Amino acid sequence: MKGYRAGLVLEIVGISYAQLDYWAKVGFIKPSIKSSGKESRRLYSFADLVRLNAAKSLLDSGVSLQKIRKSLNYLKRHEPEIKEPLSELKLLTNGKSIFALTNDPKKVMDVLNKRQLVWSIAIDKISQKTKSEIKKIGKKQASDKVS
Repeated sequence: MKGYRAGLVLEIVGISYAQLDYWAKVGFIKPSIKSSGKESRRLYSFADLVRLNAAKSLLDSGVSLQKIRKSLNYLKRHEPEIKEPLSELKLLTNGKSIFALTNDPKKVMDVLNKRQLVWSIAIDKISQKTKSEIKKIGKKQASDKVS
């Protein structure tokens, strides 16, 4: 499994080190790859990068971190089969509330409030964007990429 160090993650996702560090410390999005050795560093998987990009997209849309966390907690309580909502679901937002599409095309979960749907984030597009950024940066920072 490939792992990405913090410096490369910051460039791929476009967040600050302070954000990445805070999110890991509070358990919002933690690196899923366990590193070993004396100088262990946090290593993020591709799925972690997708979750980070999804969270950043929601933040960029005007949704607060508190609302994102509240939404994720709601989804984990009401949809326990969904382990990682930020990478498994298509999320929609109007900048104030978050909605989640399900496998049932007639079912949209309102995970915060009863508001009108305005804007969507498609995880598959975020996944493609993440892959594109990795390729673009790829050789430039190969030393930051750990296999």
